[in-house]
Amino acid sequence: MAHFGAYDLTQGSVPRLLAAFSWPLVLTNLLQTSHGLIDMLLVGRFVGPDAMSAVTVGGQAILFLLTFSMGLAAGGQILIAQLKGADQRSEQGQAVGTLLSLSLIAGFAVAVLGIFSAEFVLRFLRTPSEAAAGAVTYMRITAFGLPFAFLYNAIAGALRGLGDALRPLIFAAIAAALHVVLGLLFIGPFSMGIQGAALATAASQVALALMGVLNLLFRRRAFVFDFRLKSFLPTREQLGQILKIGVPFGLQMALLQGSGLVIARLVNPFGVAASAALGAGSRIVGLITIPLMGVGNGASAIIGQSMGAGKPERVSSAVSWALVYTVGLAAITGTATLLFPAPLMEIFTREPEVIQIGVRYLTILAWSYGAISLHAACNSVVLGVGFSLYSLLAAGVETLAGRIGLAWVFSLWWGLPGIFAAQAIAPYLAVMFSLAYYISGRWRGRKLVE
Repeated sequence: MAHFGAYDLTQGSVPRLLAAFSWPLVLTNLLQTSHGLIDMLLVGRFVGPDAMSAVTVGGQAILFLLTFSMGLAAGGQILIAQLKGADQRSEQGQAVGTLLSLSLIAGFAVAVLGIFSAEFVLRFLRTPSEAAAGAVTYMRITAFGLPFAFLYNAIAGALRGLGDALRPLIFAAIAAALHVVLGLLFIGPFSMGIQGAALATAASQVALALMGVLNLLFRRRAFVFDFRLKSFLPTREQLGQILKIGVPFGLQMALLQGSGLVIARLVNPFGVAASAALGAGSRIVGLITIPLMGVGNGASAIIGQSMGAGKPERVSSAVSWALVYTVGLAAITGTATLLFPAPLMEIFTREPEVIQIGVRYLTILAWSYGAISLHAACNSVVLGVGFSLYSLLAAGVETLAGRIGLAWVFSLWWGLPGIFAAQAIAPYLAVMFSLAYYISGRWRGRKLVE
């Protein structure tokens, strides 16, 4: 360990490193995802199903816009991890500056897009009439927080690339606590409803970005970025490398979130109860699958640094142990979902119809966790070596053929259960690609830096 929270991932026991590095990633992702979850809980308890539907649809649209941030952060993380492994310190600082500048520009552009396209997007999604006005309000207010979310994701990606997963966890925990306090205050005593939930979300994003920037400022000597104005100027080579990885990865995330928008469009005509159940159920499934993806992201960081250091022999060990951890987690969470679906839904609402539909959603989706765990482990190689185009191909098949294509066909025959079944089948299509690439061994010849 070089300093507080930072690991040299090129040395030491892989299973121990993976466990130590992944748990902050998992908790951080859970806390960041909790923003939508907190809004859903608060409006479900204090406002009602119409508000739950509004937060479901508006929140799904905002998540789609955030995918571009996830892509840039992933591209920066992978490049910085390989530069770290190759011990190229000055290039690390240049990569951080390039990532921050690119993310800020993209964040402001996406925020403007979200604010002015809200009504069009929500009409396209066939938002239930009872929830339409609230969904527009929620989307527009939360869009103001997008530049700060982009900036924070870039800082967190840079820290993780350098082997520091603990500080992003601390920041996310503070922001989540702030979100809960502000949400309870705005929705409770202030009676601001959906507007209050959106304001709490945007404020927590501002707090996250502020904590990230202050961390970099106070740790200029220990960190590789000096915060001089010239250091923010992107270098052509690193800009190209980040975009080469980040754009396909962002498109991959956009496909996954875009499929969520299409699913919402297919579900919304079934009524407010179905829309609310989809929102609550998808939040629960997200919480369950985040640990699986967190372990995969931890393995990709180990693989990135190891490939940069010229130690490809550590890759197989990282994948094997990632598989052990993800399959174990999937077995536990899948069993819990099958045994206790109703109590999980009752956390969000007491409406019998919403609970009934949500229980069916959770029990069907539980059968996808095995595929998600296998894909998370094997896809860590694809991401670790920076081959995001291949990952985009796998995501394209999963979303277009599985989540969207099968959902549309099945909805014609089976209605809502058919839409849910398509979401459970789709991850098995992605597994075929990630597993095939890992077994092929072609990743051994891929490196971003020398």
